[in-house]
Amino acid sequence: MAKVTDPDIAACAQIAYRIYSHNRSKPEVLRKSGYLSAFAESCPIRIFDGDLILGPSFPLEGAWSRWKRILGDDRHQEMDFHGNIGHIIVDYGRVIQLGVDGLLALVDTAPSETQSHSTNCAAFREALQAFSTYIMRHAREAEIRADTSDVSLRSEMLAVAANCRHIATRAPGTFWQALQLVWFVHVFLHAESMAQAVSFGRFDQYLGPYLEHDLLDGSITMERAGELLACFWFKCNTIGDPSQNLIVGGVDSEGQIAENALSYLCLDIARQLRLPQPSMSVRIGPATTDKFWHSAIALCAEGFGMPSFFNDPVVIRSLENIGIPTERARDWGIVGCYEANPQGDTLGLTVAGAFSLPEVLLEFLGSMPAGDSFDGFLAGFKKHLSAFYSKELVRYQETFDRFKADAVSPFESLCLGNCIERGLAAEEGGARFSLFGVNIMGLGTLVDSLLTIKALVFDCQDISIDYLKEQLDADFEDEALWIRCRNLDGKYGTGSSFSDSLAQDLLIETAGLVHSHPLTDGVRPYPAFFWFLADVYRLPGATPDGRRSGDRVSYGVGPTELGKGKSATSILLSAAHLAHDLCPCGNPLILSLSPDEVKGADGISRVKDLVKTYFDEGGFHLHFNIVDAGQLRNARDKPFEHDELTVRISGFSARFAGLDPTLQNAIIERSEKGM
Repeated sequence: MAKVTDPDIAACAQIAYRIYSHNRSKPEVLRKSGYLSAFAESCPIRIFDGDLILGPSFPLEGAWSRWKRILGDDRHQEMDFHGNIGHIIVDYGRVIQLGVDGLLALVDTAPSETQSHSTNCAAFREALQAFSTYIMRHAREAEIRADTSDVSLRSEMLAVAANCRHIATRAPGTFWQALQLVWFVHVFLHAESMAQAVSFGRFDQYLGPYLEHDLLDGSITMERAGELLACFWFKCNTIGDPSQNLIVGGVDSEGQIAENALSYLCLDIARQLRLPQPSMSVRIGPATTDKFWHSAIALCAEGFGMPSFFNDPVVIRSLENIGIPTERARDWGIVGCYEANPQGDTLGLTVAGAFSLPEVLLEFLGSMPAGDSFDGFLAGFKKHLSAFYSKELVRYQETFDRFKADAVSPFESLCLGNCIERGLAAEEGGARFSLFGVNIMGLGTLVDSLLTIKALVFDCQDISIDYLKEQLDADFEDEALWIRCRNLDGKYGTGSSFSDSLAQDLLIETAGLVHSHPLTDGVRPYPAFFWFLADVYRLPGATPDGRRSGDRVSYGVGPTELGKGKSATSILLSAAHLAHDLCPCGNPLILSLSPDEVKGADGISRVKDLVKTYFDEGGFHLHFNIVDAGQLRNARDKPFEHDELTVRISGFSARFAGLDPTLQNAIIERSEKGM
């Protein structure tokens, strides 16, 4: 694969500086399309032997921070460049069905009755022409590479060049061409956004028919298709995006099972290559075939954190609960880690807002809560939570307004359904649905903290609320109290009916606040009960559950690492009590199993039983880290001996040796506790 080069990144930085620093008076949408045009014309293009899928040789995600280092603070500020936040699934299917010329034809018939419409359409047109230029440059470079005495390489490069010449203007006619066009779209989205979690969505549904057609007419074999897909997989690991979600399986818009040859090929290639990207997910429902189950669990048993399992009926219902029509709700993909979006006509913004439930509790405790009973205390906390969220809404509206003003994205918009037809950028309401993810951290920590307050302050009356607050401020100087809080019976994840009911009550209360407060322009906030890596890095002060300052917070809908009496079964049963269909932006649950637990037919059956039982009870998501804590410690201490070891981090997989020590230690300690 291509080697990342600083000159390539520096060249892109200079392109961006030239366009953005000299066009500050233009509307933002035209500045962005002008940058894409310059990028297409001037960015470095490199093709290497064996490249069957072309496009870039250097990472685009996060280039903004590298530009700052290259350009210096003054020139970087002068640019005034605003990428978007990524976290999107565009309508790859429509792009490959229409091709560049078809999309240009749509732009030519789009509304132009207002200046805004006219400006947007000009930007759409420039972005499409830039996209075509970018593809054509690859065609010409491949033709140059074909000038060789190596007959096999010459033939290969001419075929690649012919593919690029075709899709530079026209809709693809083969699986290879369609796959190449999807990758070029993906590259251009990253060039525009400089962001991450640009996800492929239902890859098997929009590309599967091309593969099936080519297989039927004999123009491709499954072996050749696998070779092309493997090249695509390798490309996903060059662009720098750590969370390019790709999901297969599930049902179609009519509710019929939608597995195909490409579904299985994706799972097989992921299993063979064991690469961190793309981040594989599967849709599981009552009609999922045994063959699909077998392929998904065979991948899972490889032990590098893929795939993520999602409960098809529950995810569909969760989208219906935020007003998505059933037909569109059935056509969902996953953005980034766990965030469900209707495929291709939705501006997701799935990591736009966030807050920490344990921090809200500590703020409430700091306000001297009154009450003679736990019920009164809980009612006071809920009232405080509602007031807190009202203030958060102001911040969320300001965030969305900034996206609308500064981060309009012409290429992303024309790749989303309805934007061209409405003559509006996605950030202006062009997409059919506009969502705003609200990430909520620490449900398990909150539940256990409230359980501790109930048990020690109100039921036993062994301590006062004031003394508890003093101990929290002192980070539990009272060791006896700390141990008692830490090891209290009945915590969330142990199967306690009280803590399970309390968790359900708090989730419904919090999700209800998010559901019931829309933003302007029809933007719908929707809740996720996780906050990416905040459970490891954003650590509040001590909490009543026995968590000291600096200890990690519970992740997703799982329990805390504190306490006793938890098993895989009890964790699943506790989490299954929650109203998962209120949380379409993600309700993740992670379990760690040892490699011995998934060996052989019994191990495979165990994994399937865990997933199926949890999903039958209403769970939203489940994935497994199949790791040995001892192996992880060795990899931490001797990274060069374990550079291929891959583990699951939140919603994606990564090489363990490349993680920072804080995250490594978190994964080691959680694996010891089955979490």
